Amino acid sequence: MDEYLIEVKKDGSIETLKSYCASPIEALDSMISFEDVSNIYKITHVKTNETWDFDNSALEDLRKLRNVIDDESTIIKELRRN
Repeated sequence: MDEYLIEVKKDGSIETLKSYCASPIEALDSMISFEDVSNIYKITHVKTNETWDFDNSALEDLRKLRNVIDDESTIIKELRRN
């Protein structure tokens, strides 16, 4: 697991949240699952300082798709598949 910093808008304020994940996609998924996160701006891999920006236009659609899957372990298994 690697450490990621995710810049988000949460409850109306811009905050940086920390997540330990296997990939930036898994870090993104963890933010999508938080309903109080209204925007995701940037994900930073702490070890390499690599960053990814996020286009929030798909955030609500991604949440809807994620909610279709009942088994959380299925989501994690798919995200960690190489």
